[in-house]
Amino acid sequence: MYYAAQDIIEYLMASVGGGAQDSEHAVLRSAAHNAYRDVMNVRDWNWHIAEATLADDPNAGSGNGVETFTLPANVKNIDALVPPQDVSTPTVYVTPTDWYRVDIKIPTLNSPVYWTIIKDPSAPDRWLLKLAGTPVPTTYKYTYRRRPMPLRYMGYEPQCRQPGFSVNGAVKRYGTAEQFPDGLSGMNPYTAQEIIGMNGSLIGTPPNNAKTVVSDYVDASDSMFSAILSCTEVWVAKLTGKNVEGAMTVYGRDLRLAFEADNVAPISGTRNGGMFIGTARALGYYSPSGPDTGV
Repeated sequence: MYYAAQDIIEYLMASVGGGAQDSEHAVLRSAAHNAYRDVMNVRDWNWHIAEATLADDPNAGSGNGVETFTLPANVKNIDALVPPQDVSTPTVYVTPTDWYRVDIKIPTLNSPVYWTIIKDPSAPDRWLLKLAGTPVPTTYKYTYRRRPMPLRYMGYEPQCRQPGFSVNGAVKRYGTAEQFPDGLSGMNPYTAQEIIGMNGSLIGTPPNNAKTVVSDYVDASDSMFSAILSCTEVWVAKLTGKNVEGAMTVYGRDLRLAFEADNVAPISGTRNGGMFIGTARALGYYSPSGPDTGV
């Protein structure tokens, strides 16, 4: 199933007694938006790990062995760069402060490729990656944490319930010919849902002439979603001037459970030795200590 912003609003209307009136709905929308941002940024979730290729742009760079790349808009942070053409060339991250020292004196031949990330001065919400070294490979592989888009359409706006309304990446739910669809916990659960613009994402069979609701996709796993719901109650209490201690206790519990569940391969970090050489040792960046045999 796909989680959607509609699920968050339905939960709040059930838990704190919100209604469809504009004044109450504004509080619920604000709580959903702020809670989603908080949980998405509280840690680097494994759910948000992605990979990409940093292709060389002949128009980028300042010359003299320095290259610059504007990272995609959804990049939150990235891991070490790996040049596929020559994995023997080390890449070394330096802080932006140290980068200015590297930029003044460009590394010589056979030195590591130094890189850093700074705010892109030409884009209000993008990061700029800078490389320095000789030679600089033409492409890099890297993994990164993606940054989910903020919630905008909650599913209760008039346009979200109009036939033909479409937003790429949002969740479209189908009800029946008589009823608009609710979430699975609602009185009229959806009969089918899909992510707009994603082929093969349709789950279920929409009835003929079914009424539809479009709301933004919540980019979260099952355990993360529980933490989001608890965090929305914290924000409702803050926005309405109520005591937040009780809601914070529940949110803290759900957040800890989400941290523990944020792993789909629990034994993936096991380092193998002996005849079963693990990935880390095979790549050369980890080797278990052996006995001291002297010189």
